[in-house]
Amino acid sequence: MTVVDEIHRVTVDEYIRIVRDLGWESTELIEGVVYDVTPELSRHMTTVMRVFRQLDAQLPSEVTFNAGSIRLSSISMVDPDVFVVDAGAPLDPEDAVPVASVLLVVEVCVTSQARDRGPKLIAYAKAGVPEVWLIDPRPGVGELVRHRDPAGASYRTIDRFEVGEDAEELDVGAILAR
Repeated sequence: MTVVDEIHRVTVDEYIRIVRDLGWESTELIEGVVYDVTPELSRHMTTVMRVFRQLDAQLPSEVTFNAGSIRLSSISMVDPDVFVVDAGAPLDPEDAVPVASVLLVVEVCVTSQARDRGPKLIAYAKAGVPEVWLIDPRPGVGELVRHRDPAGASYRTIDRFEVGEDAEELDVGAILAR
């Protein structure tokens, strides 16, 4: 038996029931597989707030969130660190944000690089999320990788920006202008 044989894929609706019934916390569903989410320590939290504040200020005609779930498909529902939604999009208060209203997603990758750059990025591309930022704020890295123009399971346009440790040098306005 291989590891693949032991995976039990679930849909978003099944996942929501499981989370509610079993009281699971800190998980995400990506392509039918439930992943644990690691604790968010100070570096992560500080970077998320820095990104949230700048995006919120730069995009006043849209809605910026730093918490919540996005339903990407019938088998993927994720909780990005920050995301921007079309202000005119109708949101059901009893459901996750529909992917069609999402304009930009930000993942801060302190301990989750493999998942964020792998299956999660693929799920975002497959769902047609127009823009995804992966920020690695660790010392010696301090990088934002911007993915745009989804095509199948990947993105056609990828740009890299130095943002410094904890994204202290992040300039959201300059990135959005490019």
